[in-house]
Amino acid sequence: MNKEPENTPQLDDSTVKRFWNGSGSNAAAMSMMAHEHNLPPRSAAYRLQSEINTLSDWMAVLPPNASVLDVGCGAGSWVELFAQNYETVVGVERSPVMVEAARERVAYLPNAQIIEGDVRTDLPPGAFDLIFLGGMCMYLNDADLVAVVGELKQRLAKGGIVILRESTVRKGVYIPQGNYQAAYRNVNLYRQLIGEGGLVVEEVRRNYGYNSLVTAEAVVSFRRKWLPFLPKASNAMGRATWSLLRWTSPLSFWALPRVLNALHLSWPKLQNHFFKLQA
Repeated sequence: MNKEPENTPQLDDSTVKRFWNGSGSNAAAMSMMAHEHNLPPRSAAYRLQSEINTLSDWMAVLPPNASVLDVGCGAGSWVELFAQNYETVVGVERSPVMVEAARERVAYLPNAQIIEGDVRTDLPPGAFDLIFLGGMCMYLNDADLVAVVGELKQRLAKGGIVILRESTVRKGVYIPQGNYQAAYRNVNLYRQLIGEGGLVVEEVRRNYGYNSLVTAEAVVSFRRKWLPFLPKASNAMGRATWSLLRWTSPLSFWALPRVLNALHLSWPKLQNHFFKLQA
């Protein structure tokens, strides 16, 4: 892989690998970011359905006989969706725990295949009408990201599209330190790196399904900090929090993030965007 510029923040790949290999029975919840705040499974389902709605017109142009590649497929929720709608789907995932969860999830779908491998070296040959990366690029350093985009371009069928779903920051790059690491880049930096890899960003859309879970997590964190007499880890409290937010969703999930965005207020710190790429 190409060498990173010396001033570019670096991910420790061994830390990234260790975190996801230790996901255990929480694999499905971790794939949808619903594992640390006792949020119910329906919160992950809500996020997934919101994301599907956001991408519906992008995917509607694909024919039923389309071939799909899911790069960094996690626990397989998108592989399952694609296999229910298109002819062939291949998912690639490095974490053995996630691979096991994904294979179990799509076992009933004969047109879905899960490959255990590193996306930097183990991508299957194309051509694919749709290539989907659901939160994969944030675990790659810049040079690896550029190289992977170049490999995806070679596997893209004529007229095909690539969709990235990535957590972002408004400015610069943010890499948290500790047991969990990811590179949160700004949208313009993604445009630059994708261009270096040989693809073009045709459209960018905000992922409000992700924002809904971030809002729920913020409420749980607030309760844990300021109401210490309540249990910190409580599935019942998590369900109650989610139910309250869903009941007030026209305000909490729809109006609030759009107003804050219009006012250019930096909350939440992390956003999430979909990028539609073409050759």
